[in-house]
Amino acid sequence: MPIRVKKLRRASVLKQIFTSPLYILITIAALVAYYELFTFLIVSSNEGIFFVTVPIYLIYALIFSASLLMSTSIYAVSQSIKAKYAGAEGGVLSVFTSSIGGLVVGCSCYAPIFSSLLYAVGFGTLQVSSAISFLGVYQTWFVAVFIAANLIFIYHQLGRITRIGGAHRRR
Repeated sequence: MPIRVKKLRRASVLKQIFTSPLYILITIAALVAYYELFTFLIVSSNEGIFFVTVPIYLIYALIFSASLLMSTSIYAVSQSIKAKYAGAEGGVLSVFTSSIGGLVVGCSCYAPIFSSLLYAVGFGTLQVSSAISFLGVYQTWFVAVFIAANLIFIYHQLGRITRIGGAHRRR
């Protein structure tokens, strides 16, 4: 009779991660770091005033999802080191979505950075001003897209962890 190995599921991996005191601490540390990064980006761009133009719950959801993605990425890397299995990269994505989200949510701090990039690519003055006003009008939707991207990548990382666990059991 063949031996059956219980396959890891994404929900059980998520439970493993967030019942561990170490990963809860990592999540809290990432949450604080992302909040401070977010606050720094907004305050430095608005000359000392914390002023955002999207609902605050979206900001908190973005920060929370980025910290969850960071802790799942750290867990995936630690599991891949234990299993000697490559393919658990991607922890930088949460830093990217949180910082770009901070730039979009700030009153106008993304304008100089974004316009410089667009000018370098070859856009004209009217095209750059149209793109910046487009970002300003739809910035709530952009933050929602960043939150959705974090959640999709958390799901993807959990899938990688289940594959890492399967590779570890086969040895």
